[in-house]
Amino acid sequence: MPSALPRRRARSALLITVVVAALITGCGHTTTRKDVIARANAICFSAQQAVRSIASPGGVTDTKALAAYFDKVTPIVAKEARQLSALPRPKQRQGILNHYVAAVGASVAEYHAAARAATAGDGGGVTQALAELQSNSATRYARAYGLTQCTGSAKAAA
Repeated sequence: MPSALPRRRARSALLITVVVAALITGCGHTTTRKDVIARANAICFSAQQAVRSIASPGGVTDTKALAAYFDKVTPIVAKEARQLSALPRPKQRQGILNHYVAAVGASVAEYHAAARAATAGDGGGVTQALAELQSNSATRYARAYGLTQCTGSAKAAA
């Protein structure tokens, strides 16, 4: 009966070779704007799907329902902002990407403000926070950078 040891050594050597080749190849890759667009679009698409899965309250007058809604949506937008912030920043159009990421980050604070106002029963505060969300510049910067899936997650969904 032939020994399995030589086959295991051959498989191990092959695996090590593949891993080393992948590391060498990967280390030489410079992240491009196209790479960032693909990754950002995937992040935004995922966040939008998650937000859309949450039933939107009927209107801005039911602050209790709005508070529950914002309590579910805010963590999704916060996660999206963290993931976008972690993206590499290639030199090409870097300023626009930086503005976009900052605007998405600002939308998180606006969602928090809307949630606080709704929890307090402050309809005026909710309206003001929603107005801030609607005027957020994230969509404009997303389009300017070339992002196609990132044009709604920083906007108020309610």
